[in-house]
Amino acid sequence: MSRVRTILSHMPDADDALRRLADVIQVPSTCRRRKCRTQGRCQGGYGPPCYFEDRKRFADAVLEDMHQHREFWIAQRTSFEAVLRR
Repeated sequence: MSRVRTILSHMPDADDALRRLADVIQVPSTCRRRKCRTQGRCQGGYGPPCYFEDRKRFADAVLEDMHQHREFWIAQRTSFEAVLRR
């Protein structure tokens, strides 16, 4: 595999980017898919399905709530790092 293809293989596609955004804005807790709710993270798929069902929630999170989500995930990351250092 060429160096360029190796680098590009690690870049998310549109569905992966939406799955990651769904995790950040905590959509899986209210997702209709049981597996997403159970695992607490988006299981992806085309869309993912929760994006097609509630696009406004994604847009509102980016426009209004991203600061709060960023603070939440910074705190989560800090606590995980502290646990892992032990």
